[in-house]
Amino acid sequence: MRRHLLVFAICILPFFPAQSATYYVDAKNGNDGNSGTSASSAWKSLERLNLFQFQPGDLVLFKRGEIWREQLNFPSSGSAGRPIVLDAYGEGALPIISGADAIAPGAWSASPAANIWQANVATEPNVVIFDGAKGNRQTALDSLKQEMDWFWSAGTLYVRAPANPGQAFAESGVEAGARMSAIDLSGKSYIALRNIEATGANAAPYALGSNIWAIAATRKGPPPGNVEISHCVVLNSAGDGIHLEGASGSKVDANLVANNENVGIQIYRSLPDFPVSDVIVSNNEVHHNKFIGINMAGCPAATSCRTVKNDQQIGVSKVRITGNRSYNNGAGIYLHQTTDSLVSGNVSYANLDTSRKGEGYCVGLSGSSSNIVEKNECYQAAHAGIELSIDISKPAVGSSNNIIRYNVVHDNGSNGLMTDYHPSENNKFLYNIVYNHPNGSCIFANNIGHMFFNNTCYNNRFGIYLYVSKTTPQTGNISIKNNIIAGSARQHVVIEPGVEGPVELASNDYFPDDAQRFNLRNSLSDLAGWKAKTGQDANSFTAEPRFVVSAPAGPNDFRFKTDRLRLAAAHRRSFPSVWRRTCSGRRWCVWRDRNSGGIWGRSSTGLEHKHGGRRNGGVSGASQARCCAGSCDRAGERARAACE
Repeated sequence: MRRHLLVFAICILPFFPAQSATYYVDAKNGNDGNSGTSASSAWKSLERLNLFQFQPGDLVLFKRGEIWREQLNFPSSGSAGRPIVLDAYGEGALPIISGADAIAPGAWSASPAANIWQANVATEPNVVIFDGAKGNRQTALDSLKQEMDWFWSAGTLYVRAPANPGQAFAESGVEAGARMSAIDLSGKSYIALRNIEATGANAAPYALGSNIWAIAATRKGPPPGNVEISHCVVLNSAGDGIHLEGASGSKVDANLVANNENVGIQIYRSLPDFPVSDVIVSNNEVHHNKFIGINMAGCPAATSCRTVKNDQQIGVSKVRITGNRSYNNGAGIYLHQTTDSLVSGNVSYANLDTSRKGEGYCVGLSGSSSNIVEKNECYQAAHAGIELSIDISKPAVGSSNNIIRYNVVHDNGSNGLMTDYHPSENNKFLYNIVYNHPNGSCIFANNIGHMFFNNTCYNNRFGIYLYVSKTTPQTGNISIKNNIIAGSARQHVVIEPGVEGPVELASNDYFPDDAQRFNLRNSLSDLAGWKAKTGQDANSFTAEPRFVVSAPAGPNDFRFKTDRLRLAAAHRRSFPSVWRRTCSGRRWCVWRDRNSGGIWGRSSTGLEHKHGGRRNGGVSGASQARCCAGSCDRAGERARAACE
């Protein structure tokens, strides 16, 4: 009986999880023989961490102001609700984990050529850093023409500098890439990386390694997952800045990611056994990455990823890309093989770097469907602002059934909004403001099933341009309704020869009107002639939109001076589910944040507020995009207050 009671007592004892511990790492004053459990008994090296088995809930702290020139191969995983956190302690600059080694100031000697210096560097570097700035790799010694050009051959590094590099770059010196990654989290889950700088990874684009690197431990797993990277600085990699592969449930938030040779933030699915979904990329500053700033990518059909050939496209899903600034990259934000995802509240601009053949779009979709792209500001792209196209699958997979809405797109190299290549179809372009494209169209589109409703097009070479090509011989079943198309340098609407339709046009405002404004298969006419030729645009008209500024130069200039009853009525007829729910149709405005004056609720920092829910006293983002200053059916006084 006593034995039974003892067993029962043991069984009902409460379960307490293992107690978490805090460990300290101090590169200058630590000692690997210490316990590591206090700042005064800190460990010294990353090798000590690499060999230790941490427990879920543990906290690992790196001393600020110090640098580790080792690769952190983190050995342990946390668990749900109890991640292992890697963070900083103390005062000063972020702790640095570097994939590069410093070259001693005394290691340099002069070469016979003027301003060329050399040092012995055994490992071939893919990156050389001069006082924190990435240098320019050259392919021959006689190509070293500018300061910070470099070339490596047979164990010798050559650089161009105005004086001995040990003195010319005395702030942080010259560093040469030596390790493939700075931080390797491969195969690990429930890890939170915070307030750490990762730099100098010696990886190569499309090869193994990056500043922060996490892939499956082997082809059979385990994959990484639920990795959080926040408030980190990620610089000067020879490959990607952050590369998460097969890492579902991860979050990359509020980081600075810059000057990496390939992609700034790469979320990648390479193997069918390891899905990638429910990833958040938010509030990051991403710039001067040579290929793409932020990239989601799966594996195209009939191609090989990680040496495994996939017969079908494998993709990424349920990603949220919100509140980021992506600029001066080869392209801004790109979705490849991505579905059911959100791109919202980002600013993407000046992505002009062609050194790694970046395509130069602000936001691009390739082989990606059923996504929402909304409330972004896109400008100064090398090509189109927002582009939807195919991927390289065989046969190609298009970008279809996407919703492109409430975006501000202006001053790009070619078109504002663009769809290209069969089989990209059935996309909706709603409530976008597109202006200042002297070399392209507000909307440039082909293939079938697209809807262009309630957009404002101003000061573009063409308004809406429908075309066919060898790859896309059919364009039709397209609806163009309730748009303002004003100030087009050439035509408001162009339907090329070969476009057989059908194309439905209704309730559009075109301004100005003359005999050259409408082009039906190379036959020009005014609006009346266009109506007669096409049998379309029966309810359309020509009238000056009367924006608050006669020559709008910014998004808020597209508000109206006076009521536009006729056009507003057309909007109500076509969009009862949106328009009737929010407005009586008396006046429109572009919604502005009352505190910052920003567009789509952008805060004073330039970053978008968190997507979702209701803001500005309960008025939804959709209602605010074009709400009314008159009475609103449901939102009442709060919606009126959101308008100016």
